[in-house]
Amino acid sequence: IKEPDSTGHKYGPESTERRNMVSQVDKTIGYLRQKIRESGLESNLNLIITSDHGMETVIKSDEIHLRNVENFTFSDIQFELLDYGPNGLLIPKEGKLEHVYSVLKNAHPKLHVYKKEEFPKRFHYANHSRITPLLMYSDPGYLRHSHLSAFQRYKVQFNTGEHGFDNEAMNMKTIFRAVGPAFKQGLIAEPFESVNVYALLCELLGIAPEPHDGSLDATRSMLRECTACPARPFEPRRRGPTAHGRGSSCHPTEPHPQNFAYQQLSPWAVDAALGSFGRKIHQVLILDGFWRN
Repeated sequence: IKEPDSTGHKYGPESTERRNMVSQVDKTIGYLRQKIRESGLESNLNLIITSDHGMETVIKSDEIHLRNVENFTFSDIQFELLDYGPNGLLIPKEGKLEHVYSVLKNAHPKLHVYKKEEFPKRFHYANHSRITPLLMYSDPGYLRHSHLSAFQRYKVQFNTGEHGFDNEAMNMKTIFRAVGPAFKQGLIAEPFESVNVYALLCELLGIAPEPHDGSLDATRSMLRECTACPARPFEPRRRGPTAHGRGSSCHPTEPHPQNFAYQQLSPWAVDAALGSFGRKIHQVLILDGFWRN
């Protein structure tokens, strides 16, 4: 579901338009859950609801204009990847690396500029031959604008909501909700990083994962007591097809109790459930936790 991302970008995460869109998405998910129940899949199907990031309000007056930085000129740059947003990559021309770095490093208190080898390790980003010698990112709420020829040729839409900021910022965090026979009821899990979701999905599907950087240990505590359950293929049922995610001992024969009902959530709870009001997630997340972007 592409919303409420698009609306959040255009109008901002705390706008009336985005709240209305969240309500519409809420109804869509409610319809999905209703059809799962009506199809007799509830006791055999694991449903996960999450997103890929949060959203931060940005203000046009908080733009960081690189062309206005004293002693900086794009004539010293051989290659740039400066998409309109919080991040940027630069390759200075030969002999210009130290100059460009020294000029940009303290250009703005909300702009962070690093040499590749000094980029924070927690981002797991700079250890690759294709990453440029200089990297930069801005603090949440601040956008970096280059005013290069590309931006002069085309009109740039200024978004009121944006993401791509430091993934440790609260408003960049997203949510994770899960319901089904494989998951414990009423559990509030500790935060975990989304790179670990792949291992969880492979476990639920009973397939061997390809090499990846996540771990099932991050999500194992939310699963019911069941290990080494073989995956089962789709089987015909009287009320429709059934997707078996885990073995028979993981699947109770009686309908699985409702772990959540979106139509019963308050507007604030719905906001938190679908991504923007990250600081409220702890108050309303009564299912199975959330993770960082």
